[in-house]
Amino acid sequence: MTMTLETAPTTCLPGFGPEAFEAVLAATRSKAVRARRRAAFESYLALPVPHARMEEYRRTDPARFPFARVEALPLLRAETVPPSGRPEDEEFDVVVDVSESGCAIADRSGALKDGKVTVCGLDEAGESDPETIRALLGGKAQAEPGRKYRDLVDAFWNVGLFVQVGNGIELPQGVLVRYRLRTPGVALLPRLLVDIGRGASATVVESFDGPDGCETLTVASREVYVDAGARCRLISLQEWGDEAVHVAEDWARIHRDATVDLLTMSLGGKLSKVAVGGDVCEPGSHAWMGGLFFGGEDQHFDQRTLQYHSSPDTTSKMLYKGAVSGEAHSVYQGFIQALPGAIRVDAYQTNNNLILSPEARADSIPGLLIDADDLACSHGATIGNLDEDQVFYLRARGLPDAEARKLLVLGFFEEIVERVPYRQVQDRLHKQLERKLALV
Repeated sequence: MTMTLETAPTTCLPGFGPEAFEAVLAATRSKAVRARRRAAFESYLALPVPHARMEEYRRTDPARFPFARVEALPLLRAETVPPSGRPEDEEFDVVVDVSESGCAIADRSGALKDGKVTVCGLDEAGESDPETIRALLGGKAQAEPGRKYRDLVDAFWNVGLFVQVGNGIELPQGVLVRYRLRTPGVALLPRLLVDIGRGASATVVESFDGPDGCETLTVASREVYVDAGARCRLISLQEWGDEAVHVAEDWARIHRDATVDLLTMSLGGKLSKVAVGGDVCEPGSHAWMGGLFFGGEDQHFDQRTLQYHSSPDTTSKMLYKGAVSGEAHSVYQGFIQALPGAIRVDAYQTNNNLILSPEARADSIPGLLIDADDLACSHGATIGNLDEDQVFYLRARGLPDAEARKLLVLGFFEEIVERVPYRQVQDRLHKQLERKLALV
């Protein structure tokens, strides 16, 4: 049923109703993108507003998301600009800067000019290559239906980006998308579509940061397609200030003999809720999901994963590591799902948590949804304090107690940090972890 302004249901979140949708639609030029926005809006209207009685939200009350206190930014158009001189930019082929004032794309290595990669606005991609956008945007990668906040972004996104790497092309340095907000009371809705061609290889990094004392809301949606024999890394680094709320969903579809790494690192913000799903949809495909979170004071981090096996002879591995101190609370919920016929699947799920103060809390809820046989699917979770024997070992070799504990926590996270193939991003992670440890 098509909804109109007169028949608008009560399933709209504050600021995101039919009138706001019509304004967004009017600013969208591409027919393909407009059609996808409409379909997403219909789905968004049909779904109830999430609430704390729903199983997924029992430990993270959506009433804490500040929709009523923020206003969505207008549609931000992408423009090409000269490269900046920032040191971290040197490690990337293309750098995209997104702020309240716009979206700027810089071709650092000439990869855009040489046609090795396409990085452009989603609306512009819909005009220049409508068939690809129709085929991929809001497509089969979004394996799990009924996702209210994902449909919200797909209907209302105010910054959309399309990254495409052609068949057989290896992008040596990758793409950095940097989101920075400095204005309180704004909502950013980024929509990223990534298409990695047959036999290609690329890394896409998204970073989010803002100052303390600046209340903002970010609701992000990412969709990744990895063609046969290709490899893709999608890395997300969230370093918002202490009044920011971050909600995000990543969905990937991995074809025959292809590999995807989905790496999510949550360090900032007041509250963060992230869902990551990967469908290994053809034999030989592999998904690795992982990340880290470190909560201090009263921060709240909620991470949900779905390892989705719709094909036989597929593999997936998941590793999330977290630490909480002060009165912080972390939640991990994860599923391995094997559909009927998905035989000879090999999947594992691991969640390790450190509790660094008596008032901190970590919840871990792993699970299996298995509708096939002849497979190996399992999970494991740990929640505990630092090993006092290891602390004693380091102290016996001359280290002060605080330094010994710091080294053990940094070592706990290093297995994740070392998967980031950028030295300066690793340095930022180390500094953030050390800063948080100094407050424990």
